[in-house]
Amino acid sequence: MLFWREKSYDRERCLADAAKAQAGGRLKKAIGHYRRVLEADPDDYLVHAKVAPLLARTSKFEEAWMSFKIAGSRYLAAGFSQKAISMYSQAAKFMPRNPEVWETMAHVYVMQGRRAEAMHTLFNGHRFFRNGPEKGKAINMLRKAFELDPWNFEVTMELSKLLRKIDPVEAMGLLEGLSSRVKGRESRKVRSAMFLAGPGFSAAWRWVKAAWSG
Repeated sequence: MLFWREKSYDRERCLADAAKAQAGGRLKKAIGHYRRVLEADPDDYLVHAKVAPLLARTSKFEEAWMSFKIAGSRYLAAGFSQKAISMYSQAAKFMPRNPEVWETMAHVYVMQGRRAEAMHTLFNGHRFFRNGPEKGKAINMLRKAFELDPWNFEVTMELSKLLRKIDPVEAMGLLEGLSSRVKGRESRKVRSAMFLAGPGFSAAWRWVKAAWSG
């Protein structure tokens, strides 16, 4: 009877085999080698950074996101914030319909003091959720973008548009608040949006204004 002995673990050999398999387009084989390394050291963020895109390319999105997060957070903790951003940017390309990807990337920008980039990240991300049953996620992302850059024209207009049927009073309040802060072409767009909102929408806002003014 023959007894097969499992090869002893060799990190460098596993990494070399993974790189060779990846270069040859054998992604599942490469993933297998990287997993072997992670079994020995689950916190090896450099390997997580290598395997995350491969997992995403093979549609293992949940596992991929875990690796992207581990790599990104460890890069950030080590002071390599740009590498952390790179991890989350890759994740956003592979899984744009995961709101956590956009929100995590925006959080890193905020930590860097780059509030404008954080706002644009959330605004770009909301587009993947604004239609259909996930509209609430888009609204939540726009609210966070609004907090980062209050009365930003694009953010405020889009937030008002998505709130129109859900909360017409808040939507009209956003438009009126924006109208006093813009001029020219942007002002005309705001007035047009208020007009197109319809009589019921405008009437509700006028009623609330009257109630507030006593």
